[in-house]
Amino acid sequence: MTRKCHANEASWTHGENSLGHMGIVSSRTSLWVIRKYAVLALAALRREGVYNGLGQLVVQWSFDRRHGLSAFLPREVRHEASEPEFRISDAMQYQGVDPRLALETLNWLPMELRSNATFVDYGCGKGRGLAVGILAGFRQLIGVEVSRDLATLAERNLQTLRLRHPGVRIELQTMDAVRFQPPEGPLVVFLYNPFVGLTLERVVQRLADHATRSPVYVVYINPRGRSAFLDHGFRQCAAWPGSQALVLESGLTSEVLQGRSLGPRITTARSVTSE
Repeated sequence: MTRKCHANEASWTHGENSLGHMGIVSSRTSLWVIRKYAVLALAALRREGVYNGLGQLVVQWSFDRRHGLSAFLPREVRHEASEPEFRISDAMQYQGVDPRLALETLNWLPMELRSNATFVDYGCGKGRGLAVGILAGFRQLIGVEVSRDLATLAERNLQTLRLRHPGVRIELQTMDAVRFQPPEGPLVVFLYNPFVGLTLERVVQRLADHATRSPVYVVYINPRGRSAFLDHGFRQCAAWPGSQALVLESGLTSEVLQGRSLGPRITTARSVTSE
């Protein structure tokens, strides 16, 4: 239950109401949608086991509660009329990332990089990935989200994060990922399988162009589009068991990384503190 689903696999037709922080869903939610999510949840529990599956849900819910977020429930990504080139067929269903896995992958990067690079979360959804980025030590963070509904919810969460972390700069860019131009300098790109297809191809091409000027590191959870990065010259430098996550790199070696090798490495999944 730690992956993003394709829009064809699930649909959440109504948003969370004012009780979203408590995980209560609008009573208008269609029964067929609930049934579909129930089927997906049961399939995930069979795949991962009841203990592990429920444990992940508890971890995610607890993380949101501790950090003042409302990011637990899944949500559909709709077509955006303001983005005529947005490819809804490439979009993946929103589901919050497992904060333990996300923090572990980010913590594998050297602190010098995390302190100096810009953290860019493509398909940031409701902002949980940005919260994890702050905990990992990033001080300049940007979330990119095409869905205006999700961006509205993310902005509420970001207001809480800004209050709790006044020394951190967090931006939210509501636009199609293919139009986003990353800032100059070293980048750490965070992806929780937000999109596939032509959208991913165009984003990777832009990142590859950026890597000709500055280093780019990609932390990729549920990396279904790994080949797109490899085809554009990115190198895989870390992998987690079961292909849960990858770290890829491209571009010039930054000064903060001189003397540290980020060569091929297989890491072992382990429990980390998410506070």
